[in-house]
Amino acid sequence: MRCRALSVAICALLGGSAGAANLDYELTLGAGYSDNIARSAQDETSEGILAPGLQFSFDQASRRLQADLVGNFAYYKYLDEEFDSELLGNFAGNARFMLVPERFEWVVSDNFGQVLNDPFLPATPNNRENMNHFVTGPDVIVPFGSNTRLRAGARYGMTMYEHQPFDSDTVMGQLSLERQLSAFSAVSLNGSVQQVNYDESALNGDYDQTETFVRYSAQGARTNLSVDAGYTALNQDATDTTHSGLLFRLDLSRRLSASSIVSLSGGHEFANSAGAFAGGQVGLPTNIGAAPGRQSNQPFMDDHVRLGYSFNRQRTGFSLSAYRSDRSYKDQPGLDQTLTSLTAGVTRELTPRTTLSIDGTYGRGNFEQEGDYTDLSGGVSLRWRLSQRVSLGFSYDHFDRDSDRPQGGYTENRYWLTIGYGRGTPRSSPLPPQFGVDAALPET
Repeated sequence: MRCRALSVAICALLGGSAGAANLDYELTLGAGYSDNIARSAQDETSEGILAPGLQFSFDQASRRLQADLVGNFAYYKYLDEEFDSELLGNFAGNARFMLVPERFEWVVSDNFGQVLNDPFLPATPNNRENMNHFVTGPDVIVPFGSNTRLRAGARYGMTMYEHQPFDSDTVMGQLSLERQLSAFSAVSLNGSVQQVNYDESALNGDYDQTETFVRYSAQGARTNLSVDAGYTALNQDATDTTHSGLLFRLDLSRRLSASSIVSLSGGHEFANSAGAFAGGQVGLPTNIGAAPGRQSNQPFMDDHVRLGYSFNRQRTGFSLSAYRSDRSYKDQPGLDQTLTSLTAGVTRELTPRTTLSIDGTYGRGNFEQEGDYTDLSGGVSLRWRLSQRVSLGFSYDHFDRDSDRPQGGYTENRYWLTIGYGRGTPRSSPLPPQFGVDAALPET
């Protein structure tokens, strides 16, 4: 399948440049049990699961390459054959190759994971599929003096679904005139135009999108800030209708102490299902599970905000993330949806060889046509490091859904026993923001 092949190819490409890089990985073999594998309100069916898996993280920052990859994959074999075997997991990778430093660069990004066929039904083997969103292209930088430069870029993107007919190609051009205000801040005038074409012409989903905006960015000792403000327009080919409005994006992060970081991001912008999926993986754990929400060929206005906090010390870690996305479809308001989530997790090293983790998630979906649902889930895991390379783990997860749809609610309990072999401790999410003060801070 092309979705899987692209992610694997990117890993192999970057792995070949792994000099002076950080690579952590773990190969696992898990045995699991579910008391309601189909997540049914009634007639619950238990199932045993055998799941070999791979979790990894890779990052490198050098004059020639800046890269960050994180992935978590497992192949589920259902022992009672209630469902066919399936590959599950998520991958988020970004790389920038400085082919001619400060003159010519090449960008590659890839996002792989699972999405729902019916957004109102729970994630089960019959209601999820693999999706891949791949983007690549060059940037050319032309300096004008010591403080001004012109950046011209082109991007080609591919979105591929395993079953749904929403495969598409995207072609984009970008132009930016940037002025360095100081050693730590800059302002730029930016413009972009993109064309999205769907493989299935009968969908009548093709559209063009333009953006014109001013960006201010600053990097201080403890604070990073990027603000976009401007105008955006979207023209749908099938109806020749144009929608336009204000464009706004914010990305703010602040190091509160040597151990803690707070971040705030959000925006008011046109988006599509593929872009929202890729954006939803930024800064979040790449857990095995399907992304919520509706997949479609229609663009929408996305009002979104995310607030995050993380605390990490030598033996204790804590994270908190809140997210809300209000997606309005201009021509088909019946597709409108609002997604809300709140996640929290804590990790504690009980001994040099034993680690306890506890996490919880609240999720809510509001759909204009189907109604609402609320998800609650929580889990606890205990991991023993038997040696430098080998570990043993036990975990328990509980899932609970309350739904407006008849027979739409369910509860499920899952138990896992896992043995792993690897090197280091793979990150479960993309790299956190870096600050000027970090170089002077001791490791925590």
